[in-house]
Order: sequence, then structure tokens, then C-alpha cells
Amino acid sequence: MKLSTNFLKDYIDIDVDVKQLAEDMTRVGNEYDSASNLINATKLVIGQITECEPHPDSDHLHLCKVNIGTEVLDIVCGAPNARTGLKVIVALDGAVLPEKTIKKGMIRGQESNGMLCSIAELGLEHKFLKPEDSEGIAELGEDAEIGGNPIKYLQMDDGVIDFELTANRGDLLSILGMAYEVGAIYDKKVKDVDLKHKESGEDINKTFKTEVKTENCSKLLVKKVENVKIEESPIFIKNRLIASGIRPINNVVDISNYVMLELGQPLHFYDADKLGNKLVVRMAEDGEKLTTLDNVERTLTSEDIVIADATHGVGLAGVMGGLETEVEPDTKNIIIESAIFDSVKVRKTSKKIVRSEASNRFEKGLDPERTTMAIERACKLLEEYAGGTVVTGTVEYDKTNNKEKIKFEIENLNAEYKVLISQKIKDLTNTTNEYQREMIENTYKELEKDKTNRIEQLQKLLEQQQEDLHTEKIKKLKTAIEYFDDILKSNEPNRYILECLIDKIWIYHDKSVKFELKPEISRLI
Repeated sequence: MKLSTNFLKDYIDIDVDVKQLAEDMTRVGNEYDSASNLINATKLVIGQITECEPHPDSDHLHLCKVNIGTEVLDIVCGAPNARTGLKVIVALDGAVLPEKTIKKGMIRGQESNGMLCSIAELGLEHKFLKPEDSEGIAELGEDAEIGGNPIKYLQMDDGVIDFELTANRGDLLSILGMAYEVGAIYDKKVKDVDLKHKESGEDINKTFKTEVKTENCSKLLVKKVENVKIEESPIFIKNRLIASGIRPINNVVDISNYVMLELGQPLHFYDADKLGNKLVVRMAEDGEKLTTLDNVERTLTSEDIVIADATHGVGLAGVMGGLETEVEPDTKNIIIESAIFDSVKVRKTSKKIVRSEASNRFEKGLDPERTTMAIERACKLLEEYAGGTVVTGTVEYDKTNNKEKIKFEIENLNAEYKVLISQKIKDLTNTTNEYQREMIENTYKELEKDKTNRIEQLQKLLEQQQEDLHTEKIKKLKTAIEYFDDILKSNEPNRYILECLIDKIWIYHDKSVKFELKPEISRLI
């Protein structure tokens, strides 16, 4: 999971260096592979070409005078689109780019004090580049400020952390999930997701039907958005997708990927005029053929879940859509599908056919509430950034039973919590490791001292939100005690992490102790 720090800041107010954030996330059990800026280049500035003349000894080079605000530089440039008046990215003498270091010198007898850069030379992966990004120098807008920071102007001043998530942390495969985790670390509140949009016209339930013929689909939601305009996405959407490792295509397709990254719920957009007025979820027939979006004909079995129209398959559920109903540049009307499919079935299908960002999320299980949030969020963004009109109503099929709740009394958990912790601490203090025993004893003392205040704080927050805890959440909290043995066997010499029922305790080498609310609780409050 690649985390864009700019994307994260849409939902939580933090001011932390990308590497520090990565380290702090590691301390709560989320390891990372790399942490760096999206663009790793130095000494770049916005300039404007004030003069552009042909090089006397070359048929393709230009002699440019470039105003960078503090001075005017002579720069030799070979880009075919170099011209007077153009605002450009200037790499100054000593600038370090991903594949080169810029030094002033002589080019065919003419002085050159820097380089005018293309987007490709900033270090983006090839898959994110358009032809013009490498065929010529970057052409900045008229609003680009001479002497300013071009990376900031391009909204590419982003940090990227590539996390190596464990299989049980599917909740972190979304920006919102990451925001809750980071919020627990820094004691920050997560902002609400904006789902507001207008609806108009005849209710979709009167013109569109769904049918679920398999128990391997527990939730299916369908909405329709009409009169969308396919065009290039806003720059912030493109850059957040790029930072997350996904290639931008157009505003409509990008919005489906944007929402998946944002909320962790994969969506599929169909060209409504190609699909017809019915969507069916069923198991495939042995030998059934389906051409997926990558233009490959797949041969299916009865173990694969298929999305179909009234007559034949149009998509592989949880894995990839079908080519026949693809959103194309002339698409006007969109059917949005948001669903939950059996994670085991999706995993088996994706393993034999193709792994995708969508299948990765379906395999780890989805939150039914996010399934609803995602389809509403997509409608909001299609309305705002594609000019679409959201049709009234939602076609709904829901067998998730996610509304079942239990009565939860803090006092009861307090008593059970004390008994479980006390017994486990008693067992652990019999260890022969003096250092471990001393740390555990110190932790227990701190835990007892902190417990009353922590319970009261949790009680107050729960009352404010009027939130009950789900049965499944209680089960997870009760099993947290089992982490103790594994953690004590940790090979990391500088810290031990003891996780308790309602507290997360960080114990460092100097025996200092830091408490945080457990993420499961933080997500509820």
C-alpha cells in the first residue's frame, strides 16, 4: 500500500516529515519498505524564456535567455517546443535529478547555466507519462510565479510511504483507514467524508433491476449518473493516483480508482447504454468465456463469480470488469456497482487469472458501511468533476446483517479487563529474564495508574458518539491478550509492544511507557 501524505492530509491535520511518519507507523506494527518524496529533485525553479534564438552551430538547439526572478540565465536547450514567453522548469547549476546532476558548461561553444526540464526528467515512472511529457520541456501555466517552486506549483510536493502490510490489516488499504491509524498515534480527529450530492429524475428502481443468484455476494448497490463529460481529471486527483501507483486515464475512470484508494471499497463503472437495464450476480458456467478490460479472453469455471447483464457475463466479480461495457471517451451515462463478494472465491479467481488492486481489497474483507459510503462518494465526485446528474434512488441488495449490535457496559469490560491482564501479567512475571520481568512489572504499575482515567475517557467519548460496539469488535479485543507471548519473543532489542484490551502500550529500551487507545476503539470513536 502506497500512502500519499497529501491524500492523508485531506482527512487528518498533521505536520510530520514523511520519514518520521513512517517510523511512527512502524512503532505500532506497520512496517514500510520505503519513504521518500514523490519527486526527488533539488535546485529547481520556475523561469520564463525571454529570448529564444537558433544555435549557430546546430540545427536543433536553441540559445535561451531565462528569467528566474533573481537573474537571467543563458541556457542551451534542444526541446522542439522551446519559445519566447514560455514558463518552464529550470534545473540550476548543481541540481540533482533522478538520473543526472546538472552542471554549467559549454555546449557547442555556447555557455549554458542550467537545463530546462521535461516532466519525464523529474523522475516519474514511464507508465504515468503522456507523450508530450518526454517529447519536450514542460509548459507551465501563465499563473506560474517566476522564481517559485515548480514542484509545489505542479502539486507534486507529496510524500510517499510504501507499507508492507500484514494480511490482517485490510483496514489500512485505504486513506481513511490510514487516517484512523495515524489519528490514534498523534491523537488527532479524522475528518468526515463528504458524501453530499443532488439527485433528480425518476427513481432508478423503476427502470433498473438487480438479481443475486449466489450466496457469494452479500451486498450489491447500484446507482446511475447521467450526462457525464469525459475529460482529463483535475490535477489533484491525477497526482494522488500517481503517488499511489495508479495511472490516471480520464476523470470518470480516475474517480472510481480515487474512491477505492480513499475508502478501501472497489467500485466498477459500466457504460449504462451498453449494459442494459439489469445486473445479475451469479456463478460462471464451466468453460464460459469472458473478455476482460485488458482485452484478454478468459475461460471461467463454476468457482468464479460473474457479473452479467440479462443474457451474458460482463465482468469478473471482485477482479476485473469486462471489455464490452467499458467506459470510453464517448460514454454519457454510468451505472455504478458497489458490492461485497466472498473473499475466498475472489482470491482463488484472482490467483489463477489476474491480481488487481480491487481483488487485493476484496480478498481481505470489506466493511459493509464503506460499501454504501463509496457509492455515494463516487456520485458526489462525478457530479462535481464530471458534470454528471445523479439519478434518484439506489438499487439495494443487502444480506450482511451489519446492523446487529450488543449492549456494551464499560464497567463490565473494566472488570474482565482487569482479571485477564492481572492473570497474564502474573504468568509473565515468572519469566527468568530479569530485564523482561522488570519491564513487565513497570508496565503493570503504569497500567493500573492510568486505567481509571482511560476508562473514563473512553466512556465519555462513546457517550458523545452514542456508539455501541459490534460483537466482532469485542471478540477482537478479547483476543488481544494473546499477543503478549509473541511480542515478548520479539527480536527487536530497542522496544517491546504490549497490546491490551483497550490500551496500546509502547515500551522502549529506556523503560519509558507510552499509552495510546487501541485502533479498534479509535475507529469507533
